Amino acid sequence: MLWEFSIIFLTLVYLGVLWIAYSHPENFLWPGAIFLLILLVSVKAISRKYFHSVIPAFLAAGTALLLPLIDSLAEKKAFIVLSVGIFYLAILGAYRLGKYEKDLTAKAMLNLAALSVLFCWFASAYGWYLNIAIPVWMIMTIFAVVSFSISYALFVINQLKMNQHQRFLYAIFMAYLSAGSIWIQNFWPFGYLTTGVITLIIFYSGWEIIKNYFLEKLTLRRLTTTIIFLAGAATLVLLSARWYPMT
Repeated sequence: MLWEFSIIFLTLVYLGVLWIAYSHPENFLWPGAIFLLILLVSVKAISRKYFHSVIPAFLAAGTALLLPLIDSLAEKKAFIVLSVGIFYLAILGAYRLGKYEKDLTAKAMLNLAALSVLFCWFASAYGWYLNIAIPVWMIMTIFAVVSFSISYALFVINQLKMNQHQRFLYAIFMAYLSAGSIWIQNFWPFGYLTTGVITLIIFYSGWEIIKNYFLEKLTLRRLTTTIIFLAGAATLVLLSARWYPMT
């Protein structure tokens, strides 16, 4: 199952599309659009659900947006390899969920892919914001839309005990959490990678609390651990980050 041909083939197609984004970014639009159509149809055939294409599709778009912001050619190639590995895990996870919807390993694969998607989008969106004169509300909207989509997908994939109304409301909460986070960080003297990591830490902490609550695993100890993780990880990242002069 690990080397299922359809999964390997789709992953190789993804690698080819990323190579186009790397070598000919000006011609990426049409190959990227065609790939998303192929992805939609392929994931439906692999997992029997169109919904499982959400995370891989956002991963492809987020990777393509982040690639031009990476200066080193070696780092770009390493990032492509990493993205391909995450994409493979996402497709394999979707395949396994199609076979057995309670597969915990498959859920873990898609959870990891979802967090990778969020980092790509958070870092790339803020990176483009720093390089192009666009209003902050536009970046906040992008953060909100991506966070809402990925949150909703995570709620469904992890089979949290939510009805559709609750999924919608909690996904909106996660969207506001990410948008508010980026608005606050807009006043901080840090680059796009630091901002992306901090926003991801905040998102992950919120996600952990919601997940544990609906899985009926939220205890005072878990809540305290999550808060300590949020404060400790954010502090460590900020102390080790490069500070840029405010203009």
